[in-house]
Amino acid sequence: MRPVAFGEALPAGTRLTLFSDDKPDRFFTVIKFWLDETSGVALALKSGVPTYQVEDEEGRTHLLIHLVIEEQNEHRWCLWRPDHAGFDSRSIFEGALIEE
Repeated sequence: MRPVAFGEALPAGTRLTLFSDDKPDRFFTVIKFWLDETSGVALALKSGVPTYQVEDEEGRTHLLIHLVIEEQNEHRWCLWRPDHAGFDSRSIFEGALIEE
């Protein structure tokens, strides 16, 4: 397993593991990847925001956003379900791994 690089275009079907010290690992399958240029401009980034549409083990669809907040937090991942209002501490992960 290896960490997902910032902006890495993962193909559909890639298995992804989100992890954090304070919560259990979560497992997903990538459906689609894109760089969200609009969010990149809104966040004053030099590039778009890497965004993945993913499916969890129960078949629910989520958006997974890879954010650079500060250098020491470059691997922050935000998981959002369209049927939920927003982000909270349960939706922030420290890293993502893929199998090679």
